[in-house]
Amino acid sequence: MKTTASLFSALSSVWSCLDFGASELRDYATPVITHETRRGVALLSLVALLFLILATAMSAVFELGTAYTYTYSVLCALALHVYLSSAKIAQLRALYLLAMLLLVVCASSLVLLAHRSGHLHAMLLLSVAVLIMLVPVVPWGLREAAATTGAIYLMFTASTYLARVRFAALDLWVLQCLMLVAAVISLALVARALGLRKHDLTMRFHLERAQRELTDLVNRDHLTGAWNRRHIERDFDRVAAHHREAGVACWFGLFDIDRFKSINDTFGHGCGDEVLRAVQAAFAHLPGDVEYLARLGGDEFALLMCGSEVPARVEQALASISARMAAPLPGAVTPSVSLGLVRLPCDGGLHFDAAYKLADELLYEAKHAGGNAIRTNVAEKAAA
Repeated sequence: MKTTASLFSALSSVWSCLDFGASELRDYATPVITHETRRGVALLSLVALLFLILATAMSAVFELGTAYTYTYSVLCALALHVYLSSAKIAQLRALYLLAMLLLVVCASSLVLLAHRSGHLHAMLLLSVAVLIMLVPVVPWGLREAAATTGAIYLMFTASTYLARVRFAALDLWVLQCLMLVAAVISLALVARALGLRKHDLTMRFHLERAQRELTDLVNRDHLTGAWNRRHIERDFDRVAAHHREAGVACWFGLFDIDRFKSINDTFGHGCGDEVLRAVQAAFAHLPGDVEYLARLGGDEFALLMCGSEVPARVEQALASISARMAAPLPGAVTPSVSLGLVRLPCDGGLHFDAAYKLADELLYEAKHAGGNAIRTNVAEKAAA
């Protein structure tokens, strides 16, 4: 019973190439399988084309008759058409139908050829075996492979049975043996290949997800969840270039919390941590890809934002810090922020270190003025 259940489970897992259970895994695997299927259909048509060209030449050399030469020539044209069409089809099912069309039409042509010639020539038997053995070239599921193989087998079996008086008994048995052996081998190869492919895609999916999570962990601040300095240093040029190409102003801000050490010393580090988390919450609405907040260390934060209204948006976000706290600071103390905000030049000549230095100078001006202030590079803004 366990062996039967295990076999049934194995077959069900390879019955469909897109049956992964989890929707996330299926969404990840679909474009990969579609790409592999397109390449498989192209390879199938090329191999079939080479064989059909060879069969056409052998039919002419050995004088098998014009019917053989003409049939194989037409099938060569079909194989070439399938090869060219495979590059333009994007749907997985359409690619499967294209491969099935090539194999079934070839099989139908060989059936008609057998009836016309009145006997099962060795070239025809070889062609049938090759058709079935080509099935594993396409990376489809066992369902599609079984349907294609079954169609070829039933077509030849029914045709030769109905016309059995015209064919030698030995030829019929040879044809049956060839088709059955080729079908079993082909389906076994399809099932084995699909099982390995699914296992590989599953491992790749989990590995890439683990890599993204690890990268995210390395580039995130553990306390607030904001990006850290490592990330903004590496990502600065990309974000600036993105905004520059989009034709919108890019701003880099540097700020810290006024008298943060006093908050820690007076109310405890727990309250200080709550203030830091409230700062992150105040900017949580930013998209996170081309606009985001980064904690550089301690109570120092950096901003990358875009648009002409950035100073007003930043001021509005900073004003909401107290409201974002789980509990207000004792004594109705309200945390305030000093910020230096730099509008990056349109020519992209200001990189992270230079922008940081300029924003730090503006931050110092805000601190020197008593804190709770925003200073921008108004002169450079006007020049830009």
